[in-house]
Amino acid sequence: MSNDLKRFFGYCALFIVALGYLVYRYVFLESVTVLHTELLVPISVTLMTTCAIGVYETIKCQGKYFWTAVKCSLFIPNKKTYVSLSYLLRIKISGSEGYFLVKGSKVEQYQPVGGVYKLVGNKDIYKEWEAHPKPDKKNSKDLRFFVKAKHIPDIIRWFKSRKDRETGAWREFYEEVLETEILTKENFQTIRTEYLYSHENILSKQNRFEDEQYHTLIYDIFQIELNMNQLRELKALFARDTFTNQYAFVTKDEIEKECFQDHKLRIGQHTKFII
Repeated sequence: MSNDLKRFFGYCALFIVALGYLVYRYVFLESVTVLHTELLVPISVTLMTTCAIGVYETIKCQGKYFWTAVKCSLFIPNKKTYVSLSYLLRIKISGSEGYFLVKGSKVEQYQPVGGVYKLVGNKDIYKEWEAHPKPDKKNSKDLRFFVKAKHIPDIIRWFKSRKDRETGAWREFYEEVLETEILTKENFQTIRTEYLYSHENILSKQNRFEDEQYHTLIYDIFQIELNMNQLRELKALFARDTFTNQYAFVTKDEIEKECFQDHKLRIGQHTKFII
């Protein structure tokens, strides 16, 4: 349990004690002494006020993740949870409905350019959070692992701090689009990206993996701002072929249906997060 939550429950306990005394003093106590009127009542009122402020500040500090923190600490602390922290790129030709997708390397489907973030620096999530990698995972730096639910609030807080991890989208773009020669390195020596929003699925009940009971998935969504040469090349690619064995341009409607080409080709379920 985090120190913030320990303080929160401490404030709640003291508030209840002070409130209980005041109820006793004004409802049940018949013989009231100076000790009560001059000392215990003012102390109880002050204590309740202080605790109420403390509870408010703790909730404010945790933000929208407050109840997640409570749930993880009190109700499901040891439940096995799969965590995936990743990013997706919205690549779209301005003025058209064409969303650019690439074919997945592991699953037979088309999906946005992107993938899981990687750790940088010396942070050891396996020691700090008792994390365990996926059984088939070869890269220990990938932010895709299993933990006990009690660590989820700390993981989210750390991820939002942007420390000790990748923060940009260049690596996956380079690997999935340039190394595969879908687009040229000449026009895409660099890319300019704009962060749009994050899609979060925190503690959803799942049993995709052995003994797993919850999923916690966070996708950062970025949009590529194309310069003139990049836009020209992407339009030429679209004009040449709307889909190949490497890439596809699909519409919003096709993304929502999760298929195209008369249901013959699949679109990844997570693709809808970029529209």
